[in-house]
Amino acid sequence: TVKNYRLDLMKFIIWYESHYPSPLHKAKGQIIEDYRSLLLNGGKFTSVKKKTYFLEGIFILFQKLFIREKSTKIIDQPPMAKSSSKRHLSSIKNFFEYLKQYYEDKNGRFLINPVKNKIHGIKLKEIDINHTPMLDQSDWNQLEQDLFRTKERLVCFLLYYCGLRLEELTKLQFKHFDFESHTMKIVRKGGKVHFFKPQMAQDIFYLLKIHKVDVQSDWLFPSKSKTSSVTPRSMYHYIKRILKKSGLKSLISPHSFRKACATNLYLKTKDLLFVRDYLNHSDAKVTQTYIDSKTLTKHGLNYH
Repeated sequence: TVKNYRLDLMKFIIWYESHYPSPLHKAKGQIIEDYRSLLLNGGKFTSVKKKTYFLEGIFILFQKLFIREKSTKIIDQPPMAKSSSKRHLSSIKNFFEYLKQYYEDKNGRFLINPVKNKIHGIKLKEIDINHTPMLDQSDWNQLEQDLFRTKERLVCFLLYYCGLRLEELTKLQFKHFDFESHTMKIVRKGGKVHFFKPQMAQDIFYLLKIHKVDVQSDWLFPSKSKTSSVTPRSMYHYIKRILKKSGLKSLISPHSFRKACATNLYLKTKDLLFVRDYLNHSDAKVTQTYIDSKTLTKHGLNYH
C-alpha cells in the first residue's frame, strides 16, 4: 500500500511540474480535473528536471520521494479503469489533506483540498468494477488432480482452504504452525495476528512435514538464498504457472482462491459472521464482497 501510495504521488508531482510553474499550494480544482482526465483517457507528458518551489518548505520532507532524472523523459500514461482512477485520486486527496493539517497553524497554505470534491465525480457502475473471477468447484477439482508436487499442493491448499492473501502466504514460517493442535498463526493485513484452525488441517499439516524436509529453511517458501521469503511477485507467477498447466481460465488469479474459500465456507456454515472471522475481516460487509452471488443462486441461497 505504501509503495503504491508513493508511486501515485510521484506520478502526480511529475505531471504537475511539467504543466504548471506555480507552487503546489496554488493548485485548484480545475488542475485536478485535468489530471483526472489524463488518468481516464490516457496521454503523454514530459518529465524535465528543473528548479521549482517543490524542494522548499514541506517538500524537504519528501525530497527523496521526488528525485528526478537529469534527462528529459516522455511518460506515457495508459487509460485507467474508473475504479483505478478513483483509487489514484484518493492517494492525492489524502496527501493534500496531510499538507492542509501540517500547515494549519503555520502560514495558512493548503487551506482548500482541491481533490476533495473531484473524486466523487467519477461515477462507478457495476460494469466498471473488475470483480475477482471465481475459482469454482470444477476448476478446483481439475487443479487438485494435476497437483503432484508437494510444494504445489501446499501452496494451493493454503490459498483454497485458508483463504490467505498472497502477501500472507509468502511471509509464512514453520514456527507459525502448531503441529500438535493443528492451528496456525497468520499476520494478516494491517499487522493483525490471527490464530485459527484451517479447514483440511490434517492434509495441510501432512504436506507441511514433507515440505519442511525439502526446503531446509525457517521460511515456508524461501528465496534462493533461503535467508528471506520469496517475493509476492515471484509467488504470483509461480501460482499462475500452476493454473496455466492445469488449463484453467487465464483470468483466475491467486485472489480467486480467497473468494472460493469465502463462498465455500458460507455454503457449508450458512454463517456470514463465521466466514468474516475466518478471513479476519473487520466488517461483514467486506466479507459479502468475497462471497460469489452466482454460486449462492445455484444453491438457492442468499445472505442471512
